Amino acid sequence: VMFSLFKFMARRAPRIVAYTDDYANHSYYLQPFREKVQVIYPPITMPEPDAQRAAALRAEWSHEGGPIIGFAGRFVQEKRPDLLIKALEIIDRKHPNARIVFAGEYNIPYENTWELYRPIVEQWKDRLIFLGLVNDMQFMADFFAACDVIALTSDSECFALVQVEAMLCGTPVVMTDTPGGRVPVQVTGMGRIAQRGDYVSIGEAIVDVLDNPAQYHKTREEIDAVFSFKRTVDQYEATFREFSAKSS
Repeated sequence: VMFSLFKFMARRAPRIVAYTDDYANHSYYLQPFREKVQVIYPPITMPEPDAQRAAALRAEWSHEGGPIIGFAGRFVQEKRPDLLIKALEIIDRKHPNARIVFAGEYNIPYENTWELYRPIVEQWKDRLIFLGLVNDMQFMADFFAACDVIALTSDSECFALVQVEAMLCGTPVVMTDTPGGRVPVQVTGMGRIAQRGDYVSIGEAIVDVLDNPAQYHKTREEIDAVFSFKRTVDQYEATFREFSAKSS
């Protein structure tokens, strides 16, 4: 039903905006209308982190100085948080004091993911911290800055804005190899791509980022130059003006 409604509107739309060519080239929604698709990066803004607050969060969450691995998103099957937890088996070989901090709703009423993954959560409970839903973007900036790496282990992603938000706060990303989702790491070099569905690959990528932070460091200015909020708004405005003029 949703695909039929989408096709009904897509046939009538003069232009369809997608976040990346990578996603558009792999989307069965967009493939029939590929000639209409215009790529514009999403509008992304992020406050600068408070260094003192980030340091305080890090001191609160870190175990004996061990690294902090962040996860920002819903605790749902599509995002495969179980793979990140299982990756601790690999991470432990070099970083036995690592902890994972989850920012986002975890007991989702429309899915049984929390119950489904409860055994692995219980197994690693001393290494996991759950913050729940966070609506404060300044806190999220401080959260990202407090982490050594942000990991997104999804089976599918259109883009995952939290990657760019983390990068703007100075934190590299490990992302699974999903069409669209892999683009922020590919175009910035600020992180690693891991094999989708493979906790070993995810764990190895995280260890590499933890062991070679300088290799994956980019400045806020470098990230902002790629994902420019102003350029995104300008592109949307130009598109609206173009087709508004044609219809008048």
